[in-house]
Amino acid sequence: MAVADASSEKGSSPAEAIAQSSISELRSVSEEDDTAEFSDPRLRTYPVLLVAKTVDLRNNPNEPILTFRFWVLSTFWVIVGDAVSTIYYFKPYSSTLSSYIVQLLSWAMGDFMARTLPSKKVVVCNKSFSLNPGPWNAKEHALIIVAYWGSSRTAFGLGPLSALELYFDRKVSPGYGILFLLTSQLMGYGCAGLFRDILVRPPKFYYPGVLPNVALFNAMHSTSLVTHNKYLKFFAYVSCITFCWQWIPGVICPMLSSLALLCYMAQNSWTGFNLGSGYSGFGVLNVSLDWNYAGFFRPLVTPLWSNVSQMAGALIVCWALYPIMFFANVLGSQRFPAMSSGTFDKSGADYNISRVLSGGQTLNKTVMEAYSDLYWSGSYVMYFFWGFACSTAAIAFAILWHGKDALRAAINTFTGVRSDYEDDPYLRLMSSAARVPHWWYVCLLIVCTCLSLVCLYGADLGLPWWGFFVISAMSTIFTFPNGVLFGIANMQVDLSFLSEIVAGALFRGNPSAVLASLTLGLYVVSQVFRFFLAAPHVNRGVKYMKIPEKEMFCAQIYGTLVGPFVNYAVMRLVIDRIGKAVLIGARHSNSWLALKSKNYYSISVLWGVLGPQAILSPHSQYRWIYWSFLLGPAVVVIVYAAHRLRPKWQLETRCNPVVIMQGATWFPVFQTANLFTSFVLSLVFMGYMLRYRPVWFRKYNYLLACGLDTGAQMTQTVIMFTLNLANAVFPRWWGNNVRV
Repeated sequence: MAVADASSEKGSSPAEAIAQSSISELRSVSEEDDTAEFSDPRLRTYPVLLVAKTVDLRNNPNEPILTFRFWVLSTFWVIVGDAVSTIYYFKPYSSTLSSYIVQLLSWAMGDFMARTLPSKKVVVCNKSFSLNPGPWNAKEHALIIVAYWGSSRTAFGLGPLSALELYFDRKVSPGYGILFLLTSQLMGYGCAGLFRDILVRPPKFYYPGVLPNVALFNAMHSTSLVTHNKYLKFFAYVSCITFCWQWIPGVICPMLSSLALLCYMAQNSWTGFNLGSGYSGFGVLNVSLDWNYAGFFRPLVTPLWSNVSQMAGALIVCWALYPIMFFANVLGSQRFPAMSSGTFDKSGADYNISRVLSGGQTLNKTVMEAYSDLYWSGSYVMYFFWGFACSTAAIAFAILWHGKDALRAAINTFTGVRSDYEDDPYLRLMSSAARVPHWWYVCLLIVCTCLSLVCLYGADLGLPWWGFFVISAMSTIFTFPNGVLFGIANMQVDLSFLSEIVAGALFRGNPSAVLASLTLGLYVVSQVFRFFLAAPHVNRGVKYMKIPEKEMFCAQIYGTLVGPFVNYAVMRLVIDRIGKAVLIGARHSNSWLALKSKNYYSISVLWGVLGPQAILSPHSQYRWIYWSFLLGPAVVVIVYAAHRLRPKWQLETRCNPVVIMQGATWFPVFQTANLFTSFVLSLVFMGYMLRYRPVWFRKYNYLLACGLDTGAQMTQTVIMFTLNLANAVFPRWWGNNVRV
């Protein structure tokens, strides 16, 4: 990578001098010091240890960013990534292109273009640019991943659109369909942009989930050839070994995915099975040798305090509370599977929702009274309890612990005073780059709001204008607490159940309105975090990869604009070519089944037709769940009071009630085989290795995380394209005939 001259030219600004002097200072330090504990000796006092160990202070402000290579490669990978994810959206098994794989392949393609393209100037519309402006650099590479991440998965509106067509026979026109996808994606960016000074710039919000990508970029674009080769070899070895190993638990011996020790010690025991099974039981002492399960909590990335808190919540409920409830038959738990997220009738069979519907969209109360009320497993009832408590607790936590700083930043934002955090060395490097004005995001939000209303009424989606603003307000409110948690703990509160129950209460009898509100409400929050992941996916680009804000904005918006067109086109192709009968399962196919669309249909019927009144009514045995809305903030207030009395206890990290309750909500939605091994790995790497092997941790920990994820993703992709598409299975033997 070319390094700019350290001496500032005559007349350069002080900010530019700072940026240039950082390069000069770095030359006095060993270019790549493998024995150093920190990425740069000047970061020894940086408040976030993990950042200081991973992100260096090198910056060349003269590197080209929005290059011809960027536009070609970002367009290619957005189209390929969205096409793949949309195709698999309608298959019985899902797959996406991992950002690590795209990062690896785009690196090779960009390097090839830099070596082969001519450097001549091309003129288009009186604007000239070079096909090859110089060496392939980390910033343009990072910006490709930003564009990809902005639209790397299917647009959230695709599920409701496909569910309306497949199950309600309502086909939305292409114009309104694409507009629906676009506005739901871009509204999140508009909202996120207004939270930049609150949730992005403060150093304490460092988004730990993006550090592996930063480490991989550093390895790919290291200025030291020796270090470059050594780190990439390590990443390649880990990826290859993981790729080979994952065939064993994935195909040859699935038993290794869930080694239920209690089941083996107490064979043919009903009690032992329910306690030890990692698939349908409580997963007590269940060990997994499958990275897809072992890596569930991102044990090499998520801060130890966050993982320990989440694990504590999960272990308390899965290994103590839920078994007690189940074996004591609380709420009739023994009529249902121990760990199930399904809906059942009074006999314990799956609830036949179609049996109580008239015309597919209207509840027949007489038939329902004669048939059965809805029932859940005890663990699923508690899932809603902890989820509601966690939602309100998150708001209380964000206000009490971070409210003053956020209010100060918000006031500064709207009064034109920018909090530049001058003591942050990363932001000092970028002080000369122009920032994106807030009015850009305000305009984006206003335009998307107007177009969303046009789309809702033009496509007759059933969501009234006031409902749109209510759901959008709820999403905006939860952006702040979720951003805080995402920035410090690498987790966010799952709002799916809350949005579903609110939409069901507001729009009962209107399933299409429930579907629209899910997209334009809750999932706008998810797109907000694509903003916080995309700017960071190189971390908040501005800081960790030193990308100017305006270039970052262009890449994010571009990727998000291209994606919905690909999503809709591929969806249209699949539905028209494969047919409705196959996709809804009326005609059998091993290769096609729109399970995600069916899930949206089930949600719309459960909460939009039956509604929370039929499930959580005053006469329901689950009516006490609503008390959880008060329990969550009450616990947070108690912990905060203790924190004010004893600040040295550091209760924000040592006893964070929101993170603990969030850990309790992971199950039974996910299988408990995820739990124990992930916990042990977190203790080993984010605990022992970080504390006692800091040099090894700095050099290899995040590359190890990248390699494990990349290898597992490659194995999964190859299995899908070979075995799954060919309907091939491994021969039966004792290693793949166990489901515990």
